[in-house]
Amino acid sequence: MSEPQRVRLVLPHRPHVELEAGHAVESLGLQAGFSHDTLAEVRLAVVEACLNALEYGGGDVEVEVAAHADESPWLEVRIVDHGPGFDPAAVPRPQLRAKLRADRKRGWGLELMRRLMDEVEISSRPGRTQVRMVRRQRGG
Repeated sequence: MSEPQRVRLVLPHRPHVELEAGHAVESLGLQAGFSHDTLAEVRLAVVEACLNALEYGGGDVEVEVAAHADESPWLEVRIVDHGPGFDPAAVPRPQLRAKLRADRKRGWGLELMRRLMDEVEISSRPGRTQVRMVRRQRGG
């Protein structure tokens, strides 16, 4: 098993900074052999996680992307903020009809992460929330 390639970023609270994490995922993912379609899904999940961390974390967000280019390549992404924390189990799953009628079309981030990634682990307490996501290369 080879050492993974890693990129570490600290995202300051400014407009569109979450896209930098998406670019890091794409760059390392291509080097590890992921398809563009798969990377588009991973980018979306990572951007959503970064947006949540930036909105609720109250400061800089730390991002680490690791590309494991083994026989079965996989990507691991960790996003950390230092905000008040939250209970992931208490976040309701979005209901399409209700969201379409609502003035604010938000609340899809966690659901998107769960559907687009193979693993999503969230640990949160006051002062530190970490989202760890994994996506494996699937099929030929």
